[in-house]
Order: sequence, then structure tokens, then C-alpha cells
Amino acid sequence: MMKSAIINNDILFDQILKNDKITNEMVEDGEQASQLYYNFKDMTQIINKYNLTNLTFSEEANWLVKPAALFTNDLGLDDVMPPTLHRMRMTFERLDITSYPVTNELRARIEEYQQLNHRWLNIVGDFESQEINEKDWPQILNDLEQETRAYFSEKKVDFVDDEVWRDALNPRYE
Repeated sequence: MMKSAIINNDILFDQILKNDKITNEMVEDGEQASQLYYNFKDMTQIINKYNLTNLTFSEEANWLVKPAALFTNDLGLDDVMPPTLHRMRMTFERLDITSYPVTNELRARIEEYQQLNHRWLNIVGDFESQEINEKDWPQILNDLEQETRAYFSEKKVDFVDDEVWRDALNPRYE
């Protein structure tokens, strides 16, 4: 699910940037906005599910003589990836007109999304099939989070305070 969402996002970003518009009608390209919206939503749910599982295990680990290794290393409330996905999702939320022109500002934003998505693709792309083994999840989620942090660090974006990322650029409000 995570891998196919990231692959699909990459294709959708390409189409949007190539055509200079976000379509949201049943055409050959499909409903780009809703596909992106639901992909980001699914990715967030996967992360939340594993973080919750991790939390449950860490609580149980306190009762064990020899605690089991945690699913994820240092993931938690300070994670950057879930709010990143949320902001990306907001960009494509409730686009009800059939076509939205891509402004220069929106183009720049979508190009950033695509760069970040490429980095995620490099992580999940190492796995042969669409499905990722349960045992690989901890490492993958940790790698995705670290890659997201590295991206913002390299871009010199203060994720918390940066208005560009704080305010989702939704074409509905243009």
C-alpha cells in the first residue's frame, strides 16, 4: 500500500507538472486530486498504525524481563513525516472543479512534493514486490522519517515555522 501510493504519487505529480493543471474528473488520467488526497491519507494511516503498535509494545516491554526490540527506533511525537503528509494532503483536498490551473507558486510546491516523494520512492523501491514484509516495516518507517528530516534540513526549511509548508497551497482558494 505504501509503496504503490508513493509510485502512484510520482506518476500523478509528473502528469500535473506536464499538463500545468490538476484534473479532478474521470478522464484517462483519473481524478488526480482525489487520488493524491487518498494516497497521502493511506500513508498517514499506515504510519499511525505502526506507531500505535510500537507504543503498545513498548508499554508491554516494561513488563518483560527481557524486552523485545521495538518496531521503530526513535519515532514518536516529534515525527516530521505525518504532518508533512497532512500538509501535502491539504493541497489536494476537496478540489471539486474539473480542472485547476497550476500557478507558479503551486508548481514550485508540487515540484518540492515530487522531490520528497522521489526520496521516499528510493527507500521503498528497494523492495521487489508491491507488498512489504511485516518485519521490514520498522526499518522502512524509520528510513522514511529520517529521509524526510534530511530533506527539510538540506532545503534549510524550518518545518515548524516555515509558512510555505505550514499553509497548504490549495488551488480552491486561489
